[in-house]
Amino acid sequence: MRWQPGTRSATMEASDKEVKTMTFGEKLYRLRKERGMSQEALAGELGVSRQAISRWELGEVLPDTASVLAVSRLFGVSTDYLLLSDCTSEAETPAARAGEQSLRQRQEAVGKGVLSRVLWLAPAAVYHFYRLGAWEPVSIWYLLGLQVLVSALLCRQNHRYLQEGGAWRGLTVPDLAAFACVLLLPFPLGAVLNTWGVLLGQLAAVIPLVKSIKTLRLHYGLTWKSWRKDR
Repeated sequence: MRWQPGTRSATMEASDKEVKTMTFGEKLYRLRKERGMSQEALAGELGVSRQAISRWELGEVLPDTASVLAVSRLFGVSTDYLLLSDCTSEAETPAARAGEQSLRQRQEAVGKGVLSRVLWLAPAAVYHFYRLGAWEPVSIWYLLGLQVLVSALLCRQNHRYLQEGGAWRGLTVPDLAAFACVLLLPFPLGAVLNTWGVLLGQLAAVIPLVKSIKTLRLHYGLTWKSWRKDR
């Protein structure tokens, strides 16, 4: 049969249909390949197993809401793009890049989050060194004032994180765990090990602190490499 202008073959129509519909798994696979990430690397960023990534890409199961949000932030795409099968381009989504933060703005947001957490933990750490007489005395009111000021800043940042769809467990739980390590652990440890006990308490806070930083990176769609880029 001769092809005539204005007519489309069944193969062409089927091809168009295939292009216009993509499953979540197919989109995830394409995004991962474009970023040059292995399934293991993506699993590490999202905090899931490699088997889970494989099952998502094969379409065997769909991820939960928290995982969809994490994928959205990591790759800088909307959840509409990920979940709507007939939405194959970010330009087709309602939120189509409108108001999307630049890389520099996202880097600054994560950087401020890290700095505010360090400043938030500092007064409690300093208090214990003063309490044990390792350093010269300082007015407790200075430390308390700094603690209140930085706590207000941290609450503001966490409130913004929650408004942007973040889960409260992602930041609040590790933040409180880090503060408990810095403020409470030095009491029993310091009684036995003196200043070394205080240091151990500070070191224990590193684990939940790293968890908070990872949550912020995923929330703003940054890898370690992109966070450091152009900084």
